[in-house]
Amino acid sequence: MVDATNELRTTSDILLLDLQALADLEDQKRSTQHDDPKLVDLAARIEELAQRVLAGSRRQRKLSESISEATEAGAIDGSETIETMRSASAILADWRDAERAAKEAPAGSPERSEAQRLIGVYREEYRRAFEAARRTRG
Repeated sequence: MVDATNELRTTSDILLLDLQALADLEDQKRSTQHDDPKLVDLAARIEELAQRVLAGSRRQRKLSESISEATEAGAIDGSETIETMRSASAILADWRDAERAAKEAPAGSPERSEAQRLIGVYREEYRRAFEAARRTRG
């Protein structure tokens, strides 16, 4: 049942990444002019990503059902969770906060240096989370 728990965590991580990407594309589409040829391309990419999100959420429900059944049968500890590392959305939120802080801080200030250092930390943390999700996805 450890495999199902790991798979659920991975599926959840991928779903969060896909949802963030979907939100980013939607934001981009909202600011795209109607006469821009990229508008249709963005809409197609959004549709493709939304289909992947739907498939991932269905997979997550099936895995959750399996884990719930195993918990009821006493095969796994019901008090456990799938949260072992920070979620992609939490990493992205911190990354964005650091980018805002860097833009607002005066050039050459310790605040800007610290914000830029954090940007690198969050970028690397996100890359590792993304790569881990990609490896387990297939």
